[in-house]
Order: sequence, then C-alpha cells, then structure tokens
Amino acid sequence: MSAIEARQMKALQLDGVGFDQLHYVDRDVPRPGAGEVLLKMRAASVGLRDYKVVNGAYAAAEQTRPLIPGGEGMGEIVELGADVVGLKTGERVNPVYVQGWLSGKPHPDLIARNTLGGPLLHGTFAEYLCTRADSVVAVPAHLSDLEAATLPFAGLTAWRAIVEHGAIKSGDVVLIQGSGGIPLFALQFAKQFGATVILSSKSDDKLERARALGADHVINYMRTPEWSRAVLDLTDGLGADLVMDPGGTVTLSQSIRAVRPGGVISVFNALSTADVSVYLPYLLGHNVAVHGVNAGSRDAHRAMAHAMGIGGIRPVIESVVSLEQGADAIARAPKAEQFGKACIQI
Repeated sequence: MSAIEARQMKALQLDGVGFDQLHYVDRDVPRPGAGEVLLKMRAASVGLRDYKVVNGAYAAAEQTRPLIPGGEGMGEIVELGADVVGLKTGERVNPVYVQGWLSGKPHPDLIARNTLGGPLLHGTFAEYLCTRADSVVAVPAHLSDLEAATLPFAGLTAWRAIVEHGAIKSGDVVLIQGSGGIPLFALQFAKQFGATVILSSKSDDKLERARALGADHVINYMRTPEWSRAVLDLTDGLGADLVMDPGGTVTLSQSIRAVRPGGVISVFNALSTADVSVYLPYLLGHNVAVHGVNAGSRDAHRAMAHAMGIGGIRPVIESVVSLEQGADAIARAPKAEQFGKACIQI
C-alpha cells in the first residue's frame, strides 16, 4: 500500500446534457477499494463516443450525474487497494475500456454498466482514476504517455477487426475507410500481418499521408463516389477480404459491393443509420459476414500491446490539448478532420 498526498484533483465534469453542462472543476481524489488501484492519469484520448456521452446519446434512467467522461487513457499506478496482487506502484497502464471484460465474449451487463466514461462509470478526463485491478494492462514500453492513451478503444477496436473478425494474413486485401484513429491503427495492424491495404478518404493530403504510413492504394471517394468499382478493379474483380466500414448509409452500400464473396465487413462506428435489410439478398448470396466491433477484452488488449511492442507500431496523434481545453477537443470529434487521434495531456 502507498498513500498519495493529493486530496483534490482537476476533472472535466458533466452535470447534465450538452456542452454547457461540461465543466472544468475541482473534485475529491477517489480512493481505491478492495481489488482496485488508483491511477495518476498522464494522458487521455478523445473519441466520437465522448461527444455522444456529453450530448446524451447514451443517457439512461440510471445515468450517473455528475459524470467524468472519457473512455481512453493511460496512467501510473500510485496506490493499491486491499487484496491487490501482481501489480505495483509506478507501473504505466491502460485502464480497460469495458471494466471486467477479461476474456471471451462480454456479458450484456458489462457493456451496459461497465464502460469508462458513461453511462455509469467515471472516466479518464481527470487527474486521478480508480479502476479494477484486474482491468488494467501494461502499456508497450516504446510508447509515450500520449500514444499509449489511444489504445483502449481506438487501438483495440482496430485490432479486433483485423485479427479476430478478419483473421487477416499475408496476401489478404483490407479496405479501410477514413483516416481517424481506428482506421490508421487498422492500417498499421493490417500491414504488420502482410496484407495489401486500400484506404479511402475525401482528402488528397490525408491519402498521401496514409501512403507514407503504408497504404498500398488510395481512393478519393469524393471524386469516385462508386468507389466499390475501384476496389474491384484493384483486386481483379474479387473484392476485399475485409472491409472496415464507419457505419454510414452510403458507405455500407458501397462496402457490400466491395467485399469479396465469403469476406467480412467490420462496422466500427455509427455515423448514420443504414437499412441492412435492403442488402440481405446480397449478403446471403455472397456469404458475407457483418460484424460490429467496439473495443474488446483485457486479454485482447494484452495481445495487441504485445504485437505493438514486437512491430514497433506507434499511434498517430494529430493534436494535443490540456485537460482544461478538453471540452473543445470533444466538441470537434464528429468533424473527423484530424489524421489520427486528438489527445489530452493531463
């Protein structure tokens, strides 16, 4: 056991619904109970889900108020609760996004009640965070604090799409849409496993940056609205083994046309609502699997961190702000203007 002197901390606190209810405040430092550890947060990462939490998209009757948002972050263990073994103060760790999801498939209660930053659990946009001792993962030693903060959601979502859903191997073709945190993680993981990567974006500048990161082919979807045809041309009419789709009406239509028979579509976001029933005949006839992918278990996180250490993969960070400026970074999340992740230095 080790005690810390701080009794007050800074945090972004959500008191209601909307950005006018998100405040930079002083709060009491939490204390770890049995089976918990206290983290001194060093960095956090901003995602679209944080924006939705602030605007009430995940509101429920039992929604915690006030709430500290934030689903991704990295901290140093500074205090151990009773009965904690196998961990020590000074370790740099990620808190697992879905607390208690240790391996295998998640229980519905975990998804509903144990996600950091809402609807019930306080999150990473604070100077300190209490987390379950069984739900932290050591960060790869080569990563900075800011880089490590992007792993629990963006990194793990991409890892599961590439490794668990797509089972990508050398020679496979992966189509990735976008240039935010999840797509750029997926690009690097796919290349680590020897895949050919096609990446689409509306920005020529981002496409060139994606090439520099390893993309084999790029498509500007604004100039090529029927970009599925371009994918078929690049794959001799076969299609991609895995298509990563951001969950939009138009994108899903094109994704289904771009995936090969027997291929996989991983939906990693929900930019708009798509009527999948319209495409059922095509999905059935081509034996296409459609998966939703949303973070993952502690054991999957450990496997990802190990692979990143072996491959020397580094997350792409576009911008960094202070905790006090965090509300502005969250407000910009839906615009998807950055190449990589927006982070908060704590």
